[in-house]
Amino acid sequence: MSLDARGIISIVVIVMYIPILIAGTLLSFRNGFARHAGWIFLVILSIIRLVGAITHILSEQDATNVTARTIYGIMEAAGLSPLLMATLGFMRTTIQYGLDEKQLVSRGLRLGGIVALVGLVLGIVAGTQIGSASKQSDLDSANTLRHASSILYVAALGVAFLITAYCWMNRHVIYKYRKRLLTGISLSLPFLLVRVVYGVLSSFAPSPFTIRNGQVVPLTFTDSGLAKFSSGSSDWGIYLAMSVLTEYIAILIYAAVGIATPLGRDQEVYQLKETEQGFSASSSPAYAPMTTQQPRYEYAQPNYVVYTRSG
Repeated sequence: MSLDARGIISIVVIVMYIPILIAGTLLSFRNGFARHAGWIFLVILSIIRLVGAITHILSEQDATNVTARTIYGIMEAAGLSPLLMATLGFMRTTIQYGLDEKQLVSRGLRLGGIVALVGLVLGIVAGTQIGSASKQSDLDSANTLRHASSILYVAALGVAFLITAYCWMNRHVIYKYRKRLLTGISLSLPFLLVRVVYGVLSSFAPSPFTIRNGQVVPLTFTDSGLAKFSSGSSDWGIYLAMSVLTEYIAILIYAAVGIATPLGRDQEVYQLKETEQGFSASSSPAYAPMTTQQPRYEYAQPNYVVYTRSG
């Protein structure tokens, strides 16, 4: 069975994300695998996109392969969350040694990460429900979860925009190489905005599935209105431009900035600064040790004049 346009795009996606998987792994080794660093999410996103592309091809080769179709649906819905969490993680790296003591920023990043994570969970549950649906109400419930998931992604992106603006207003306290990372985040945000908007429109588009004889089957419909944003739409141009390319451009920016930016030098400067401050504090007269030797005072002897009375 030959592949349609979306199937061919899936092959291209496999070719594109293998280098990103390698680059993300190398950056994670260099900058740390910690979740707050952000680089590990490039690896997770690459794996999600590779699995999604492979299962999409398999579902086209065999329309009765419910498992492949379900996995593809889950991967398609789950991809936005790692991308947003990577962005928030890079912001945590950006504010290190400067704005990380600001509770407003730290709490905002934490809140954004939680929102994106909840959106991921809802998207996975929705994809699972679609794959196992046996009646129309199951599909309706899954669509409701998809709506909620996309709205949460909008909220997480809003947090990213607000904190990025705050970082630029306080860029004087951000270290040199972390400013480069902030620039990379700022360049990626417009592409992320388009990608999230597509995700919202896709979630509110007519469902590409229906129930027949208790089983989920693909639904054929005309590409008009929101239907052109559906995963079952034959209008692949919008999908390619607003979903695949925008997401990949954002990831390329992150990978390029990560490879070209020696973030470790900021840490060296910070540690050197802390060492110098500690040395200057210890050598300050205020911290000079007090002597136990009592000072000696010399007193001048008084001069006495004796007057004698004559006669």
